[in-house]
Amino acid sequence: MRLVSQSSDGLVQAALVASLVFSPERATTAASFALASAIVIVPFSVIGPFVGVFIDRWSRRRIMVVAPMLRAAPVFLVLASPTRQAALYYGGALFVTSVNRFFLATAQAVVPRLVPTEDLLAANSIATVGGTVALLAGVFIGGLVADAFGTLAIVTIAAAMWVTASFLARSIRSDLRPLQLPEAAELLRHQVRRVGVEFVDGLRHIVHTPRAVGPITSIGLDQIGQGLILVLALVVFRERFDQGVGSFSWLIGAGGVGVFAGLATVGALDRRFERERIVAGAFAVGGISILLVSLLVAPWTLLLASFMVGLTFAWKKVPVDTMVQEAVPDGLRGRVFAAYDVVYNIARLAAAVLAVGLLPTLGEQGSAALVGIAFLLWVPVLPRWLAHAPEIRLRFAEGAKAEEWPRAVVWGGVEEPVEVVRSALDERDGVLTRRFRLSLADGTVLDVSRDEPDGDWRIDRELVE
Repeated sequence: MRLVSQSSDGLVQAALVASLVFSPERATTAASFALASAIVIVPFSVIGPFVGVFIDRWSRRRIMVVAPMLRAAPVFLVLASPTRQAALYYGGALFVTSVNRFFLATAQAVVPRLVPTEDLLAANSIATVGGTVALLAGVFIGGLVADAFGTLAIVTIAAAMWVTASFLARSIRSDLRPLQLPEAAELLRHQVRRVGVEFVDGLRHIVHTPRAVGPITSIGLDQIGQGLILVLALVVFRERFDQGVGSFSWLIGAGGVGVFAGLATVGALDRRFERERIVAGAFAVGGISILLVSLLVAPWTLLLASFMVGLTFAWKKVPVDTMVQEAVPDGLRGRVFAAYDVVYNIARLAAAVLAVGLLPTLGEQGSAALVGIAFLLWVPVLPRWLAHAPEIRLRFAEGAKAEEWPRAVVWGGVEEPVEVVRSALDERDGVLTRRFRLSLADGTVLDVSRDEPDGDWRIDRELVE
């Protein structure tokens, strides 16, 4: 159901790019792509943090049955002219993408109810990776079909596939009604307000956690650079080489191949290098590649740049997500990642908006060179940033000696009391290391250590009681 629906999403994204970017009546490629980006990104950023309140109250099976059907008819509004019939066009596009937030969040939430616990990791991998493949395949095929037969063909196929996804959802026998927690009886408006408060709280925790700020800033910079290169490539293909929306398909295809090459190799890198150094290396490889492309802007060099940007994105995103997870305790990760996702998507939109003024000012080669230089300048920043930001701090009793046990831990900007389960002092290769196993009130158990006499405390392992 999810793979069918996300393939349709890709087709519709190709239709949006075809009508907004490659339509003869659109004069400015960069501004048109910024509009297309806003249609896709804004509903996620505005609606995304709040959808959980509703899917934890309604029948999830019904959401998955109804949501695709609600999108099938209005999707034909994107066939309207974005200039002469703007209200119909943008209204239909925003409705379709907004409803998609409910569908995807619900589809992810029900996985533990549909598969055994021992298959959960495999199911999530298939859903996430398979969904990404389906989306990229939809964009790739949609662009080629739009070039050959027009956007009516791909919009019709997308609508038919959403209807199919709805019928697939009907085959689920359970209504998947959420298990009611005590707070579920709280008035809906209070829950929505609470989500807003927790979202702001997530932003506050990010700001007060340097080990989260550094990685998130890094991936934000990467998204701005990626977005600028994509817009630059579209400008070159459309305005210099007079290519159609099929060129967008090839760009997305090359980037997708790069992403999966990166996903296939990032595990091997993680076993050999510190995560912040993997990210730094990815910025170096990406920056050098983009600088070389700036010397010769041509279709084949832009496809190569798209591949390299995708490859290095995977080398950045996976370590960054892991570093952000490790930077905050489990009880804060939901709100922190909700805020992180919005920041991540706003960076993509900012890139599209920035390109509107940057490309006419610096030109294609100058813009590419700027991205490459920015990436190279960032190479040493994250390792140095994290070197001055300890993972964790321990609080000892007032006036306590160094060998006494800690009373609290400061993690993710929050101080929590701890109980010491075990302590040890060992020596290896001439280095004296103090170790504690600490139990937190929420059931988290941390193995922490530091090199004596004055090293920073670090988390060696996180467990759950």
